Formats: sequence, structure tokens, C-alpha cells
Amino acid sequence: MIMEGFKIAMKVIDEIDKKIKPLIGWEKADEVVKIGADGTPTKRIDVIAENIAINILEKFSGGILISEEIGLKVVGNDLNYIFILDPIDGTYNALKSIPIYSTSIAVAKIKAEDKKLIRENINNLEFIKNFMANNYTINDLYVGIVKNLATGDLYYAVRGEGSFLEKDGEKIRIETNNVKNLNEASVGLFVYGLSNDLLEFLKERKIRRVRLFGSMALEMCYVVSGALDAYINVNENTRLCDMAGAYVICREGNAIITNKNGKPLDMKLHLMEKTSLIVSNNYLHKKLIALFGNKWAIKPTRFGIVVREDKEEAINLAIEVCKYLKNKKIPYCVEDFLRDKVGGDKFDISKISHIIAIGGDGTILRASKLANGETIPIISINMGKLGFLAEFYKDEVFKVIDRVVYGEYEIERRSKLSCKIIKDNKVIKTPSALNEMVVITKNPAKILEFDVYVNDKLVENVRADGIIVSTPTGSTAYSLSAGGPIVEPSVDCFIISPICPFKLSSRPLVVSASNKIKLKLKLEKPALLVIDGSVEYEVGKDDELIFEKSESYAYFVKGQSFYDKLNRCFGVK
Repeated sequence: MIMEGFKIAMKVIDEIDKKIKPLIGWEKADEVVKIGADGTPTKRIDVIAENIAINILEKFSGGILISEEIGLKVVGNDLNYIFILDPIDGTYNALKSIPIYSTSIAVAKIKAEDKKLIRENINNLEFIKNFMANNYTINDLYVGIVKNLATGDLYYAVRGEGSFLEKDGEKIRIETNNVKNLNEASVGLFVYGLSNDLLEFLKERKIRRVRLFGSMALEMCYVVSGALDAYINVNENTRLCDMAGAYVICREGNAIITNKNGKPLDMKLHLMEKTSLIVSNNYLHKKLIALFGNKWAIKPTRFGIVVREDKEEAINLAIEVCKYLKNKKIPYCVEDFLRDKVGGDKFDISKISHIIAIGGDGTILRASKLANGETIPIISINMGKLGFLAEFYKDEVFKVIDRVVYGEYEIERRSKLSCKIIKDNKVIKTPSALNEMVVITKNPAKILEFDVYVNDKLVENVRADGIIVSTPTGSTAYSLSAGGPIVEPSVDCFIISPICPFKLSSRPLVVSASNKIKLKLKLEKPALLVIDGSVEYEVGKDDELIFEKSESYAYFVKGQSFYDKLNRCFGVK
């Protein structure tokens, strides 16, 4: 039965391949002849390819066909199979003779116990649509075939037997490669409807190369064959027919296939099912999910509790949080000073999925420092005075824990700032800052002098008590007190703010986060580089400080809107 379904699917592929080739370049092939069942315009070439498939299935088999143009159709006399068909994937490429277009098909078996009910309702297509959607998913597919109609390359897989590529008469077993680092990876993208995350990904060149081919099924197969290391569509518009055949090939070729949040696909066999999509090897997958989705929507493994030690109210709330987690049988880690009171495991960042920070902005900054660049979201609970970094009030803590446990929450990613100190031709790399880095005189009432460069171009000579280089997150902290602007956290920039400048013309400057900022100290006076108010480095005359966007980010479970916090903290309307 399995091989029979494979053979029938191959007949469909071969017949479309043979009869579509003469249509390439034919001017009428490009005509829009109708709106397909999926709501998109249908070209003549799509209808011809679909009709070829229907004729083969009517002649050699029978079952349920789900296809982009016709929607759902009962074909043939038997009810043996479900076929998911994309007649032409990459129609534009085919019409313009760009040699990247394919046809793809996937097959599932209709369960014996379902055949009688389907036959009784054979003329009720709405019933059959709903029955398919409620009883079958993409994981019931056991055969997948994708053929590049321009080159003849054939990709296929049968459940449990692996994935294969037939090319130039040679049969090759294919599996995903083992590239581990994004900066070594080649990634295929679907870029219709560019998101901010995707634009930033492209701009920052986090990967070695990006390719846009215009045929999703082939691009997914390229991941399994090693031509690409990943394929990404961050929008919720990947349709069942677009990727069903390739899904089976990727699954059998050891690719990791999930939506952008890292959840395995469980699409119903329904034409209008859609999803986001990330296909990659095991090494790259977590990194891509962290960039584009909310990998933490999957149930957390362990909470880490960070609390303000000198505030009794904060400690008491931490104790209540630990009791709540214990009652729900959710593991947690705490810092040493709290373990005698609440038990729990020793605080180990490598075993933590989320941090609950209870305190003020200082506690939240400490939590970010403890995360140490790992993709660990912070649940920030305000127990301080201002608490601009905090997303939640103390009476919301148990509600937000439940939301996190059930995956019903959003993540906000914040840029961080890195710095290298060039001292005596040696490079000192500092920890990253979430709020700001400040270069300030070590002795009170002593002025400093700086040359300020952006991308190695001298911008200004500044004489001042110090200079603040701030992230957008830190724009509401020290930078604001020094006269800097309030900047929304999603803006990709940094703010350079002189502290009490000698010249009235020395004003705060907002620069793109893709720029390199360099400060060169000019006077023989001791100074300090202070990172987020806690980490200090001594700097002096002729030392150079180079500030750039950090490769790591801080992640927050999203609560209040930025503008609600502005209104609460500063009375900004």
C-alpha cells in the first residue's frame, strides 16, 4: 500500500513534468483565469498542471485531493489516499524561465474505519473538508515528492526510509548538514511582508549569505540536501499545499521543522491552514528561534529567582513566589542567601529558562547581567521606587507566572551595548550594558576632554564632566537626566550625551546602532568607565573606548506598554 501510493504520486509528478515543459514561455500561460480556492489569482499554467494531476489520479487511484486551485475534490473510484498537491511552486519563475520551479505532492492513507463515513457523504464536500481537518494532520503524511521541473532534480522520501535526491542519474541519500554558527550559514528566506526582526537580521549580517529563490518546496529540500543550512518564513502565511511534500522530505532527512516559536507543526489537512516556518539543523534551530520567535512559548523548564536583598517586602514576595512554584511542581533556583528560607536548587544560569527579578531597576539590571548573554527572558516585578525597567506590579506576579507556564505571553527583545578599551595597544573587552556606559571623572569637579568619533570620523571635541553612551532602554535613565531624549526601545540606535558640557553647543547625539562610536581621552586625569552603574574600569589619557552594538540581547516578558510606563513614571502624556 505504501509503495503503491508512492508510485501513483510519481506518476503525477512525471506527467506534469512532461506536459508542462512545452508551456514554458507560452504567452497565454501567464493569463489569470480565475481566483483559486485559496483566494489567490490562478494562472493558466497552474490550472493545466492541476488538471494533469487530476486525470492521473482518476485513472490510476482514488481518494481525496487537496490542491491550491480546486480546493478539495474526490477523485477516482477508491478511497485509499489523501493527496496534497502544489501543481506549480514558483509560478513566476516558470513563466519567466528562471530555472527554480517545481511540482510537489504528499500522500497520506485514509484509515479503513473512515472510508464508510466518507463514502456516505461523498457529495457533501463541506462535510469531507471538515472531516479531513478534524481527523488528519500533516504528520499523517508518509510520502513526499518534490521535482525541480527546470533541472530534473528529484527529491523524495517515504516514512522510515530516509530522504533521497536523484540527480543526473545518481541516487543520493540526503540529510541536513552540521553547520553550527550563524555566521557560517547560508539561509533561504521568504520575505513577503518584511518584519522589523527580519530587516534587522538582514542589516546586521548575522549569517554568511541569504538566498531568495521563490520556490518554497525546493528551498526546504535544499536544506536537507545541504545547499542551504536553513529556510525561514517568519510570517503566518506558509500554506499546507506549499510545503506538504517538502515537509515529509525534511522530516525524514533529520531536519528540525517548527513554527517560528519552536513548536512542532501539527497542521490540519485543510487548504486554508497556515503557519510560520523554520527549517534547519539541530545546531542552528535554537538560534533562529531566539531571533525570530518566542522559543519560550514551550513550557519552561526552571525559573531562577533574583531578588533585592536589602528590602524585606521584596524578599517576602520572593518567598511567596517560591511557595507558588513549589505547589505547582515547577522547579526553581534561588541565590544562596535565600535557599535556607525557600529551598530550591542552587542558582545555575545554564539550567534556567526564565528569571523572575523582584526589586527595582538595579535588581533587573543585575538579572540581565546574570543572564550573561543567554537567551533567557526576565519577568520583571517592580518593588523599587521608579522601576522603569519593570513590566509588572507585585499583585500581577502569580498571573504572569501562569501565563508563562502556559505559553500565553510575548517577548520583547532589547539591544545591548558592548565596549572595548584599547590601552597600551592591548584590548580589554568589557561586559555588555543594558542601560548605559558612562565615562566620568574619578575625582569630583574635575573636567574631562574627549574626541568623539563615529565610524572613525571626528564628530566633536567635548569638554565635560563625562559622557554617557546609552541604549534606547537606558534613554530614560542617566541619559535623560543629562538632557538626552526619550527613545522607544524598538528604535535601533544609541545616544551620546555629554554630562555638564563646557560648551553650550555640545548636545546629545542619536546615532544608528550599526555605527561604531569611539571616545579618545585627551587629558592626563584619572577616569572611570562605569557599566550599568555597577562594573568599573579605570581609563586614562590616550586610551580609546570603542562602543558597538552587542551581539547579545536582553529579553523581557512583555507587560505594560512603553507609553503607559512613561505616563506612570514621568507623567508624560
